[in-house]
Amino acid sequence: MSPLPEIRLTPKGLRWQRTGHPWVYRNDLESQPDLAAGELVAVTDAAGRFLGQAFYSAASRIALRLLTTGNDPINEVFWEKRLRQALAYRRGVVNDTDTYRLIYGEADGFPGLVVDTYAGHLAIQTLHPGMELRLPVIIESLVRQLAPVSVTLRHDAEVRHQEGLPLEVKTVYGELPSRVEVREGPVRLWADIRDGQKTGLFLDQRENRLAAAPFSHGEVLDAFAYQGAFAMHLAPQARRVTLVESSGAALAMAKENAELNGHAHLDFIKANVFSFLKEAVAAARRFDFISLDPPAFAKSRRDRAAAYKGYKEINRRAFQLLNHGGVLVTSSCSYNLSEPEFLEIVREAAADAHRQARLVERRGAARDHPALLSLPESLYLKCLILEAE
Repeated sequence: MSPLPEIRLTPKGLRWQRTGHPWVYRNDLESQPDLAAGELVAVTDAAGRFLGQAFYSAASRIALRLLTTGNDPINEVFWEKRLRQALAYRRGVVNDTDTYRLIYGEADGFPGLVVDTYAGHLAIQTLHPGMELRLPVIIESLVRQLAPVSVTLRHDAEVRHQEGLPLEVKTVYGELPSRVEVREGPVRLWADIRDGQKTGLFLDQRENRLAAAPFSHGEVLDAFAYQGAFAMHLAPQARRVTLVESSGAALAMAKENAELNGHAHLDFIKANVFSFLKEAVAAARRFDFISLDPPAFAKSRRDRAAAYKGYKEINRRAFQLLNHGGVLVTSSCSYNLSEPEFLEIVREAAADAHRQARLVERRGAARDHPALLSLPESLYLKCLILEAE
């Protein structure tokens, strides 16, 4: 095997690498190499001491994604071992569902790779040229170990542009129907693997939906409902559920999910959630349970001020709409707002609404989405369950 191209870190880059963070930024390289995107390189310090192996990016400001601190051959055996470890972890933490995350990027040792299963149909998203070049080996291993019904590449995430990768969606193994029925505890859901958000569903909220269900009662509001996954878990305990969603296509799928689960006591409202909440407060409406699951308001640090304002407004309105003893389940998937910051936003929202709120539970992403402590970016989802007095 020929020696790998060598990339040296600056002293600042070495200090950063020693924190355990699996990314190295371009300005922490001693020089800018002329290498192909996705090439495997040896990483060293300024004195040439070996630090590990990494994938190189020729386009992104994240120049290196570390694979290993050893010099193991990065071959079929290497990926097979990592896949077995990822699958073994899921067998220990996933139960009572046939849809979950199989591989979660750096947390499973696959930088820039996501693999989800929807009742045996695999959805793959690659966000780095290093993994893209090795997809044939990865897919072969997945097929051999899992015998999936189909494999579809969901290569339509805009972040791929930052790595110079094209956008495409295509099924590369088996046959994928227009939608797949999956099970999440007692709930059944339709998943659109080809065109749905993320890879079909928001799987990171699965355990939070299950945890929220026992608190559901009376009049329920599911805001930012998308395709109604939260609502399907909340409906059995509720007198009435109101779903509010701005996407007509998502709301149509929510109606089909209601039919799939036999729920006839749901109201579907196509509206901007901010406007709906404002009008509901003005109309003195009241709810016993509210779920707020908005999209990321802070996709970059530049968005933080606007995101702070947006999260505070929707949570303030929710507290104004809750009956005494009502429950609020509120989430943020903005990495650029930390959990302490989100807690402070919700605290201020309750104070502005002149309500006391008891924090019942703090939650994050489902356990099939493990986070690396050394990669704060993977600690993105915050979910709070609160009771209003």
